[in-house]
Amino acid sequence: MARLDLPRKKLTYNNAFEHRMQKVDKKLREARFFLEKMAERAAMAFGDHERFDFYLSAFLSAGRSVDYRLRHTSPTYPAFRAAWDKSLSADETELIKFMVDDRNVEVHEAGSTRREEELRIPVQGIYEDASGTLTVSSGGVPGIPVPPAQIIRPTYSFVVCGRQVAALEACGTYLGLLERVVRDYRNSP
Repeated sequence: MARLDLPRKKLTYNNAFEHRMQKVDKKLREARFFLEKMAERAAMAFGDHERFDFYLSAFLSAGRSVDYRLRHTSPTYPAFRAAWDKSLSADETELIKFMVDDRNVEVHEAGSTRREEELRIPVQGIYEDASGTLTVSSGGVPGIPVPPAQIIRPTYSFVVCGRQVAALEACGTYLGLLERVVRDYRNSP
């Protein structure tokens, strides 16, 4: 088998730093991808709702990997992060802690602590979303009103510091914080 000899580029500090940061950026894109998948699944009334949990698990793991990669590949990150954490509001600090803890429960214990409730959507005529179409035709006895059919779509939430928060909102805010810490670290002296 022929050997492929390619010139090797010597990594300088800035070059090595950017190489590490590209790997962190990839994890941010991965987290965003799974958040988008969660949003798509959450908007669907029909189909396999378990996929939301698959996407949530992947999102939590990708999000946790952002901080993990920075801590284990950038020697200046831990000190930066300690100072950065002090700039956060109490709600931001609690959300980050919650998401890290939920990821640990998801991976190492019984699954995410996310809650599931039912959203009942009355349907008269046609209901349609990305998962399918439902056509409702009502018969019944003339003069007696027929209640509308209902579609039951799950909604997902977390309880963060005693406050119920929509899962997509919590995950979106968490992703924004991760993007901010990466941007701030990249721009730090």
